[in-house]
Amino acid sequence: MHRIATIAAPVVLAGTLALAGCGSAGSSRAESRPQRTASTTTSAPPVRPDGPVDALVPVGADGERMHLTCTGAGDETIVLVSGFGDDGSSWDLVAPELAEEARVCIPVRFGLGTSDAPPRVQTFATEAEDLHHLLAAAGEPGPYIVAGHSFGGAEAVAFAAAHPEDVTGLLLLDASPTTWPEAACAVPDDGSEAAGSFQAACASFSDPAANPERLDGPAAFDEVAQVRSLGDVPMAVLTRADVVYPGLAPASEQALAETWQAGQEHWASLSSAAEVVPVERTGHGIQLEQPGVVVDQVRALLD
Repeated sequence: MHRIATIAAPVVLAGTLALAGCGSAGSSRAESRPQRTASTTTSAPPVRPDGPVDALVPVGADGERMHLTCTGAGDETIVLVSGFGDDGSSWDLVAPELAEEARVCIPVRFGLGTSDAPPRVQTFATEAEDLHHLLAAAGEPGPYIVAGHSFGGAEAVAFAAAHPEDVTGLLLLDASPTTWPEAACAVPDDGSEAAGSFQAACASFSDPAANPERLDGPAAFDEVAQVRSLGDVPMAVLTRADVVYPGLAPASEQALAETWQAGQEHWASLSSAAEVVPVERTGHGIQLEQPGVVVDQVRALLD
């Protein structure tokens, strides 16, 4: 068990996210990816901490705290954003490798792990602001390379859209499409276990009172669907090469697979420096099944 400290930090005022697994090794295409020039207001690089952090950090207006762990040191900071209901443990095979050459931070959203209960109903936009405040309050400066899995991929997009000056690279791991609530909730309940799992998941992320994050899934995806461009931020969109949902009726499985593929192409369309990277031999949790692929893709985004 890690000891969890509490960082006493000033509260930063507020400013202005289903169902799907892992990947296999693939070649990096960093050489062909256009590089983005980060905008800076000073010639001096940010001073980054180099010691480990495992702390509850005040973030909310009333002192609500979020859990943050950071390890490693380097000239860049990598932020790993987990999927719906994930307390960050899905990054256990990736973070140690990346921490050998960069600063790596894993936030835990309100309602998960040891983080406090959410102070309000959440969308990806509000979760992105919580994340921005968390990093600032903990003294972990940007810019960042942000990697997001599943619903966390949508949150990463919301973060990059709200704070483009703070993001120099974006990695989406089987990120849930903006149309996912509609598609997942349209799966008919035919009595099968697979269909039942979709019905249960839909009920959870569609009702803020039914999940610990108080996430309003439909509203969250509707908001992030309004993001039209992320400029030329270098972006890799990793997705399962084979999108299958065993146990579903063939028509439902095909409809979901088509929705998923179209969603990955949509994410890639947001940046002029994006590429879709299909990952073989994996399910939805690419960072667990094929961590080497994820590490290689993040390294390609490092300077």
